[in-house]
Amino acid sequence: MNLPHHGKYEWLPLLYDIVKDFEPDKIVEFGPGRGQTTITMALALKELGKGKIESYDLWVDEYWRDKQNCLNGFKDWDVSDLIDLQRRDFYDWIKLPAEDRKFDILYFDIDNNGDKLLDLYIGVKHDIDNGSIVLFEGGSPVRDNYGSDGTRMNDIRDKVNYKVLTEDVKYSFSIIYNKDLYNLEY
Repeated sequence: MNLPHHGKYEWLPLLYDIVKDFEPDKIVEFGPGRGQTTITMALALKELGKGKIESYDLWVDEYWRDKQNCLNGFKDWDVSDLIDLQRRDFYDWIKLPAEDRKFDILYFDIDNNGDKLLDLYIGVKHDIDNGSIVLFEGGSPVRDNYGSDGTRMNDIRDKVNYKVLTEDVKYSFSIIYNKDLYNLEY
């Protein structure tokens, strides 16, 4: 499988596999940055022959460059038709009525910390209860030593009940799902 390279996110093949396994119709993403996670998920959707991604970012950090950079990457990987890329703040989205925020998979990477993760969880718990899953960058104890200020992710781990899918690495990868519906082996 040919996937984009992102030195920090060695788990992109796992993200691809999860999308393939869950066969989502709709993915919502916050924080595509340079677009590697978006492209990875879109490639899985392309192989499935179904699904779309609504991807949102603010592009406020020079490191991540700009929206056009993402769009160019999508075109290079021939997945542009699967992605709707917009400028939107997560905290504006979470205020929308629940029926306007439905998703099968949500990928979250907005300089994560425990406060943001808890806000996300509270806002989409009803979706998780109904079978949607949330994937996010972070969750490992070592990851809490980096990133934005605020509550550490591991301090709210029991409230959110997430599972770390990668080793204890700086840029870890985690999942939140309804354990009564799924017995995941990732």
